[in-house]
Amino acid sequence: MAPRRGALGLLGGLACLATASSVAGQGADLAPGERVYRENCAVCHGVRGDGQGMAAHHFLHKPRDLTKGRFKFHSTASGQVPTDADLRRSIVQGVPSTAMVPQDHLSALEVDAVIAFVKSLSPRFAASPPKVLAIPPEPPRTPDAIARGRRAYDKGECAECHGREGRGDGPSAKDLSIKPTDLTKRPFKSGPGARDIVRTLLTGLDGTPMPSYYQVLEDDELWELAWYVDSLGGPPAVTEDERWGWHVERMHQRRSR
Repeated sequence: MAPRRGALGLLGGLACLATASSVAGQGADLAPGERVYRENCAVCHGVRGDGQGMAAHHFLHKPRDLTKGRFKFHSTASGQVPTDADLRRSIVQGVPSTAMVPQDHLSALEVDAVIAFVKSLSPRFAASPPKVLAIPPEPPRTPDAIARGRRAYDKGECAECHGREGRGDGPSAKDLSIKPTDLTKRPFKSGPGARDIVRTLLTGLDGTPMPSYYQVLEDDELWELAWYVDSLGGPPAVTEDERWGWHVERMHQRRSR
């Protein structure tokens, strides 16, 4: 695609997006966030937020369709929208192993503005505030506790999808439209630490077969399972999507100067 044609297409799409915002009666309030989105997000997520950005064809896993208002990584109950803090974490820290690289060059005001704009793209955010699931206090981490995590792995029937050794090859894996995560590979998309694993166990991963274990496992079992899963990990690796994400980021920033 020639750069000039791509730029014209982007401007045309932005005109449509601005019209949609105006129709919703939110154009004035959302203008700062729309600008940040246009300059930093639209290249992948698309000018309408539908995941059809000019760079989307580079990635094995397509950018999220923001108009659906469904996000895998959140601190809220299963099926609920994320909080502003959840969106801020994904924007600033990025999502490891994906093309969503950190946008930590944005100021706090810019991040707040683009969060407001992203929320305007889906009617799901207009519902009542989501319920945040509190992460239980971390108990002492010991070898015995990690060993008990294996029992929690069995109790939660994790091997059915993730396999006995956690490699994503359980007996149900072949029947799932989304392949279970290989728990031996790093980094996890949800974050690098055991606390991030606990959060995923509590909330599940919306849009995937990964369920919530809220009120299924006890607080200590959640931590023990998280430590056990954490112990399976090897050295971190960079995926092809992440490489492309950094390439697109560098090219986009260069063009915007």
